[in-house]
Amino acid sequence: MADETSSNDELPDPARSAFELSGRLVVSGRYEEAVAATDEAARLFRERIAGVRAGESDDAAATSLAYLLVLRCEALSKLGWWEECLRTASEAVALGHGRRADAAFAAPLGATLLGLGTALWGLGRPREAVDVTRESVGLYRALARAEAAYRPQLANALSQFGVVLSRLGLHAEALKVTRESVALYRRSGSTDPAGHAVGLAHAVNNLARRQSARNQKRRALRSAQEAVTLYRRLAQVNPAVHRRDLAMGLGNVARMHVSREASLAATQESVAILHELDQAEPGFHGALFADVLSLLAAALADLGRLREAAEVTTRALAMMREQTAINPVARRGDLALALAFHARVRAEAGIDLAEALAAVTEAVALMRELAAEIPALYAPSLAEVRALEDRLRTMTPPPGDGG
Repeated sequence: MADETSSNDELPDPARSAFELSGRLVVSGRYEEAVAATDEAARLFRERIAGVRAGESDDAAATSLAYLLVLRCEALSKLGWWEECLRTASEAVALGHGRRADAAFAAPLGATLLGLGTALWGLGRPREAVDVTRESVGLYRALARAEAAYRPQLANALSQFGVVLSRLGLHAEALKVTRESVALYRRSGSTDPAGHAVGLAHAVNNLARRQSARNQKRRALRSAQEAVTLYRRLAQVNPAVHRRDLAMGLGNVARMHVSREASLAATQESVAILHELDQAEPGFHGALFADVLSLLAAALADLGRLREAAEVTTRALAMMREQTAINPVARRGDLALALAFHARVRAEAGIDLAEALAAVTEAVALMRELAAEIPALYAPSLAEVRALEDRLRTMTPPPGDGG
């Protein structure tokens, strides 16, 4: 006969177990499995919340559901499933706003707002992303003032805030908040380096991009190199997640133009990593892969290897078109840049000029749309691609002109 004195508290909690499994799957980079696990966990938490008697509440279950939806949104964003990520994050934020008077719910609300900001940014809606991410920063700043344990969450929110600000061309403000993020991570890491290594690596990598946008080239290079060092260590421990981060960091080093040879070496290593990852998960890393291929083409062009560069831009452009077909609004800028560089390499090599002219004309049309929406970010690029279009028009003979 079973021991009837056992308490229900000693039995496993299916909802909690499903939550913990979801977290482990996200951390290990198994994002499709994580989405399925979060579906099951969310069902269990919703049943628990619905089962509470009228007039009562289950704040613990609601808080867990909010954090679970953040995990789900993270997995969806890694998969590029932005519409579903937006729906998930919107549900989480609605849940948080409904309980905002409860101070204990401020932290999960901050996290859900970050998830919503990520989804909006992924869908090419940067202005809305700035608003919700700014709200998240405000919540975490208040929490961190009251309790130092919230500093890492504030650091993460600031780092993401810098990313979305940069998408609007607000580079000075983006650099300021990213510097604050790095400083907070360094302070937290002084007592627990391993616990904050991932956050610090992402923040330093973002800092390199923000410094580069402000033309702080030497500082940007130092930050990019530090990020690569951090990502190498992380990739040794968890390659499934952080080899992709390492590839991204190497691309940033190449952007800093430390030297032609160093840029080529960095892009070649990045391409090799992404090629292996793409073999295992076809299409999953497409946007980053296309971007790094463009950097490889630039490094080859800088070394005068223009025909090799032209072949690489063909591959990069094809991959970016695939990504744009999946997410047309958010990828317009990336596609325009890929088209322009595809054309520029051919102009410099003096080959495929009609193809180059068609590519740059398409790039100009995209840049006009973008510059009308966000002039601070895209007006300079529009001027550059229009100049390239004019140059190619003078280089390209009219159709039917055999002279």
